[in-house]
Parts: sequence; C-alpha cells; structure tokens
Amino acid sequence: MDDMPMRGGMGMADALLTLLPMFEAAALAVGFVVFAYLVVTIDRRRDNSPSKEDTQVGVKLVLYGLTLAGIQIAAGGLDGLLGYVLGGFKGGAGPIKGAIPPILVGGATAFVMLTMMLPRTNVKTAPQAERYAVGVLATVYGALGIGAASGFLFALFNSAPWMMTSSSLSHLIVYGAIGFLALNRLGSLSGWSAPQRPAAPMAPAGYPQGGGYPPQQGGGYPPQGGGYPPQGGGYPPQGGGYPPQGGGYPPQGGGQGYPPR
Repeated sequence: MDDMPMRGGMGMADALLTLLPMFEAAALAVGFVVFAYLVVTIDRRRDNSPSKEDTQVGVKLVLYGLTLAGIQIAAGGLDGLLGYVLGGFKGGAGPIKGAIPPILVGGATAFVMLTMMLPRTNVKTAPQAERYAVGVLATVYGALGIGAASGFLFALFNSAPWMMTSSSLSHLIVYGAIGFLALNRLGSLSGWSAPQRPAAPMAPAGYPQGGGYPPQQGGGYPPQGGGYPPQGGGYPPQGGGYPPQGGGYPPQGGGQGYPPR
C-alpha cells in the first residue's frame, strides 16, 4: 500500500519528463510566430518595407516555426545521446531508447519543412522570414552554448564528477554547433563579408626597393673587374705601349729612315 503513491509519483514524473520536450518545442514555435508577426506588422507601416507586398509571409512564418520546433526536439535527443556517450555509456540501453525517438521525429520534421514545404513559397526572393528564424536560433542556442561553456569550465576547474562535466560538454557541443551554424546563415543572408587584411606599408620615397642599401646585384662595388679599367688592367690595349708594328721608324722601303738618293 505504501508503494502505490511512490509508483504513482514516479509515473507522473516520467510523464512530465516525456512531455517536457513537447512543451519546449511548442513554446519556441509559438513564441517565434507571435514575435515575427508583430515585427512584420510594425514593419509593413513603412513605405519601402520589403514585406509590404509579401502575401506569403504568414505561411512562411508558420513553416519556420514548425522547423524550429523540430530542431528543438532533435537537439534534445541528440544532447541526451551525446551525454550518454561522453559519460561512459552508463545506464544500459535506456538512454539510447529515449534519445532515438526525438532525433527521428525532430529531424524528420525539420527536413520536411525545409526541403518540401518552404521551397513552395517565395522564400528565395523574400527571405525576411528566414532571417527571423535563424536569428532566433542563433540567439537562443548561442546563449545556451555560452552558458554550457561556463558550466563545463566550472566543473572542470572544480574537479566535479565526470557525469556533470560530460553533461555540460554535450550541451556545449550540440547547442554551440546549432548557434554557430545559425549565426553564419544569418550573416550570409545579411551580406556580411570576411574582414580585409590591412595593406602592407609602402617603402619611404627616395630609397630603392629592398631597404636603404643599393640593389643586391654587384653590391656597392664597381662592375666585374674591380676598381681597375676594363679587362686588360691599367695598361694600354693589346700590344703594350709601343708603336705599331714597324716601330717608330719611317715605313719600310722609304730608305729605312734615310733621305732618298
């Protein structure tokens, strides 16, 4: 008799744990749709609003809300499975059986919304609803990833049990990855670009390229051959310093230097 309330209490707790992902997914989806509708309604009052002529904004918001719900459910199952693996596979097959259904249902929901339903809308030409959806993903899961990183380092520095540390690590991996991917997608839709490297400073005027020294070729010395005249040294051209062939005498056959007879 004493065991009946305990069993009933455990059954109620298990039921609440089973329904908790559903409540979280519904809260995320409904909160996103309500928030996005409010923003679109305010934005349409502008004359140049991009959503003013978009007649499919409502269905796109609903489809993205269901996508967020699917991602939320799948992320919870993936987080539980990864925590089970990092924790050393403790608990038997129960954690695996509990993680597979949300991964399958949530993943299938997101896949159907993104690949079958949304392509039937004008999401390519009017991506404002997608910006809102990935913005919510980047904000929510980015914040969860930052909190998980803090919890992981706290457990690591304070020598907490590995079960607690591995749980924070699985949160960091799953939530941080979703937040990072969503932020990159949001940046791509917003047209951000990679940072440009600063240009290298130019050499001061008046100096040759390569510093304040003369060019490498030949160094600071005269051309090949040293400080002497060109090949042949400091002497006259080939033949020495003597007169041309025949010496300094008159030409041959002219009396060899004597007057003619």
